[in-house]
Amino acid sequence: MIKMASQENILIIDPFKNLLHVYRMILERERYRVETASHLTEAAQKLLKEDYAVLITEFLPPFEETFHLLRQVKEQSPETYIIILTNALVDEKNYEKLFDIGVDDLILKPYSPKKILVHVKKGFQNRNLIIKIRELENESLTDPITSRVRQPIFNSAHFRRCLRQELKRAKRHQHSLSLLLMEIPGDTERVGFLEGFCVELIKILRNNTREEDIVGRGNGSFGILLPETDESGSEALVKRLLPLIQTHPSFQSEEDFRSVAQGVSFQSFTYPEKFLVPESLRPILKDITGTYPKP
Repeated sequence: MIKMASQENILIIDPFKNLLHVYRMILERERYRVETASHLTEAAQKLLKEDYAVLITEFLPPFEETFHLLRQVKEQSPETYIIILTNALVDEKNYEKLFDIGVDDLILKPYSPKKILVHVKKGFQNRNLIIKIRELENESLTDPITSRVRQPIFNSAHFRRCLRQELKRAKRHQHSLSLLLMEIPGDTERVGFLEGFCVELIKILRNNTREEDIVGRGNGSFGILLPETDESGSEALVKRLLPLIQTHPSFQSEEDFRSVAQGVSFQSFTYPEKFLVPESLRPILKDITGTYPKP
């Protein structure tokens, strides 16, 4: 099920319907979109369909079920701001546990309408800050071409970090990892027709690789990380990709594109069978797998 994206929507959970009505009036007056639930089961059903910017809830018994629901919310939507609004006596152990699982704020009843609005506005500010930081982080990880293909294509620095992480994981769990390096002839950084070539090329790569495969770009080449893929699997992918690239209609229609497509080549490295990586990658991997012999 595809969830709706949260904007200025709030979910309120409280067993007393008269309080839910009051909450709704206060918040809708400020032009927030408000939904309510009188018990945890109803709230869980709503959360399956939609992420909420702010979640306001009583500390409802059984407390373990409340803990479970709030933990799930934070795992699935870390930017959701959670406010506990309660008249329950929260002991020190539960107080600490609530904040450990991700509760952002706690208000004790009774309270004034102005007070709850202050906390809700704070919640939206915090959420927007988290989203902005995430967007900036994504920008620092991805190649500019990502905005044109609408799929994550990592820059060289982050691709190298991914390579380190995946190689550590492969070594720890004793499974295969393959790396494909694709060279493109010509000046691929030149603005113009070759940038258009790269856009079409990325579409071919992403349409013919798995979701968990990692694609990166840098210095006129592309890299593809293939977790849990052995040498035969890596070779099979190369055999599938090369004809798709060389016969792609967009590349055949232009002479310049056609000549570039014919010159595309792959290098394949598989851990642990054949992982004689290029000189440029050895310094970042030496401490993981030891000294590499030269290819």
